[in-house]
Amino acid sequence: MIPHRVRVSERATARLQFLKSKTGLTPNILSRFAFVLSARDLRRVSQVSADLSGQEFNSPTLFGDHQTLYELLLAKYVDHTGDDRDPATVIATHIENGLHKIGHVRSLLDVVALK
Repeated sequence: MIPHRVRVSERATARLQFLKSKTGLTPNILSRFAFVLSARDLRRVSQVSADLSGQEFNSPTLFGDHQTLYELLLAKYVDHTGDDRDPATVIATHIENGLHKIGHVRSLLDVVALK
């Protein structure tokens, strides 16, 4: 279910670079946080960025050694919401939504305090 490549929007790419400069975490790690923060609510996120011309991640880089866990989370989300969009679009949408949720992060300590 996890696609081999996921591309995010230009806006998400800029936000990831900003957060990287503040926290020192790489965009793929920040994207993992953002994805989980958004998907855990199990509400359909319909806000889709028309522009998915930002950074592209391959799935092993984006999800790392825990790709199976992320795949289960995505499957639970799709099961619960009935979201039938392309999985890459769903993931990109959740990353975008999650980045909005961590907009207040200014340091690594702020990331640790995320709930």
